[in-house]
Amino acid sequence: MDLTLNQFEKNIGYVFENPGLLQLALTHPSHNEHNKNKEDNQRLEFLGDSVLSTILSESLYNLFPIEDEGLLSRKRSVLIRGSSLAQIASKLKLEDFLRMSKAELKNKGNQRSSTLEDAIEAVIGAIFLDGGFEPAKRCILNWFGDFKKYVNEGQLLYNPKGQLQEILQTDEISPKIHYRVTKEAGPAHQKTFEIDLIIGKKTISSGKGKTKKEAEEDAAVKALQKFRDKNTNQKTQTDKR
Repeated sequence: MDLTLNQFEKNIGYVFENPGLLQLALTHPSHNEHNKNKEDNQRLEFLGDSVLSTILSESLYNLFPIEDEGLLSRKRSVLIRGSSLAQIASKLKLEDFLRMSKAELKNKGNQRSSTLEDAIEAVIGAIFLDGGFEPAKRCILNWFGDFKKYVNEGQLLYNPKGQLQEILQTDEISPKIHYRVTKEAGPAHQKTFEIDLIIGKKTISSGKGKTKKEAEEDAAVKALQKFRDKNTNQKTQTDKR
């Protein structure tokens, strides 16, 4: 096998019986753009998407035995969204091993989030075909690291503004949330925004982002973390009594 593929096997923690499956999983459609008869990783991506969903569903079902279908679905959606998969792919250095056209590589297409997301699903499909369900499951859970911690932290990123609104609505008098732009900088094509999140009359947190929405969500995530830390501290104090 190619030395670069050997290195990638070390990265993902799996050695292929059929190295051709791995090579196919790493073959972007642009690689064979002048020869449509050759295969690319799209079929493996289709398979890997289903395998990933099944493995995550089973893992969440066992890890959170008292949560209902809606909460489990929300947790799964955080794990399988594009940004999460692209993050894992980057951690595995997948972009260094993709087979793409020279034009795509020149345009840094190997670093594109959608490309990484598709490719990691293709790799999952390849592992499943090569070794079966259990090796695929073992690899995926290892890539996430501390799975329960990853899920809990990821929940903060799932519609953070909506989550914050839900928390405040549990109070008898629900204070209003207001997002205020405090800074806008950079040229039109590369702006950055800083936004304060205000609840009632109190500034709770500040967020940054390339768009107003991104900055608002960043501020909401920080506010949610504060509420979580506050609840944890209150629980700790109660337990000590």
